[in-house]
Amino acid sequence: MVLKREISQTQISNDLDDQMRNYWFDFRQKKFLHNIDTFYYSVKLQEDFTDDSTDSAVLFFRRYFEQKKSLFNRNYGDSIPLEFDGCDVLNLRPCTFAGFFSICLECPEWFDIFISPVVPHGSDGGLSVTCEIVVQIRSYMLWIYGVNESFERSYEYVKAICNYFDLHVDYCQENRIDYCWHSNYLSNPEKFFSLDNFYKMRVDRFKDALTHSAKVGSEDYEIDYISLGKRSDKVFIRIYLKSKEVVEKNYKPWFFKIWLFNGLINRYDFFVYEECYKRKSWKYLDMARVAFYHQYGADKIKLGLCKKLLDGTATMDDDRLKKFADMLTPKVNLIMNVEFQTMRKHSKSYQLAPFKDNSSKGEKQRIYDYLDNRRIIADYLTHYVLRLVEPSGDTNKSRRDYCAFWKALRSCRMVDVCVAPKHVKLIRQYNRQLNGNIMKKRAINAAVVYGLYTRGLNKDNVIQDFVEALCQLNDNDIHEAYRYKQKKARQFNADELAETYVSDATHKYEIVNIDTGELSIPIVP
Repeated sequence: MVLKREISQTQISNDLDDQMRNYWFDFRQKKFLHNIDTFYYSVKLQEDFTDDSTDSAVLFFRRYFEQKKSLFNRNYGDSIPLEFDGCDVLNLRPCTFAGFFSICLECPEWFDIFISPVVPHGSDGGLSVTCEIVVQIRSYMLWIYGVNESFERSYEYVKAICNYFDLHVDYCQENRIDYCWHSNYLSNPEKFFSLDNFYKMRVDRFKDALTHSAKVGSEDYEIDYISLGKRSDKVFIRIYLKSKEVVEKNYKPWFFKIWLFNGLINRYDFFVYEECYKRKSWKYLDMARVAFYHQYGADKIKLGLCKKLLDGTATMDDDRLKKFADMLTPKVNLIMNVEFQTMRKHSKSYQLAPFKDNSSKGEKQRIYDYLDNRRIIADYLTHYVLRLVEPSGDTNKSRRDYCAFWKALRSCRMVDVCVAPKHVKLIRQYNRQLNGNIMKKRAINAAVVYGLYTRGLNKDNVIQDFVEALCQLNDNDIHEAYRYKQKKARQFNADELAETYVSDATHKYEIVNIDTGELSIPIVP
């Protein structure tokens, strides 16, 4: 968390008036945002799905997917669109989950439905106790629509599939749920999570913690990852630098908007993170801060140096660049994520409190009972599974009080986080535009490099490079491009791409004037 006094000591603070300072640097201090970030649930069917089943509905189900999966061998592509009454198109993908869930139906960007055509017999040789369906709801859907609505929407697809094959659901249950807390609370994670300090604070039953640090300059470092346990354990804990993960993995840029809407970052942080995301580089952080000053600063001498650094005519080593950026602009608010991954083998032992009567939910009752107990489960995880206490005090650590960071985490509001309807469209458009601009830049660069490969070193207008790249396409290229477009189109969600965000007025260049038929640029032989 960046303090106001740190902001006031920078050059940009002196250059901006009060109104602009509040616009760029205002945010909520010591803020936590909680949500369920990953949600798997399993569905048990009433029909017999064991290998020797004679159930007609099961046999029809197997024949249907065997025929569909055979299309993969006919170069149809890496997904096959399927449609069932009552739901949108799903993609059948070649995928295996947990060994025997060999059917994967994907609703792009929202969830995946894994189905096992054959399940093992029970331990007594009778009917199987293994669930035939597992649904993975992706984090985008959970953060945008909330866990309850996400579950309902995904379950509608499950029911549509079951109705098509005349299958019947026996019950649903949680499979894996990840509890996460995003926070700007820590201004110095390196000090807070240093090995000495962390081991003085942690109270848990895990043997060891895995810590990863990254080099910053020649003398500093940052703690960007701590884990306790194994991914296959009943509970696995990760504490890591979420803002760095989003930048380096170059996905989920919509988190920037969610953090901004909820006050975890300010508009300045948003600018810097976006610039880093465009380049898929966390190391660009200090240069992005320089870019911010170059765009909004006022000192002419410093602006001149910023321009040279940005266009590459001047360079600085990492240490000097960091000091220069610190003089110009404040540090960004880092977003840490504390995440508890809980598995079914842990949650099945929970004694759920009957806060509501969910008997009317039928086969879905267990899911709603579980979600109603979310506060109690989170309290249990953040006290008995892992808690961070004051680094000094009682010689018995377990009797110490929570440290301030952990107190704030545990007092965070636990509501079904979702984006307000008026903001959903903004996030969709932002996500598309940012990724679209990145793809546009790649296409431009690729056309320019292609022109150098085909015509050697030249001084042609770059528009000529684009025209030449298009003119080089033959029938095979067009055919492959069409197939590729069909393939990629199935990887996007129709609802998320419902409207265009580019107006006709932005199209300044054209190859042929559609009114006169004249070429808009000269074609050099």
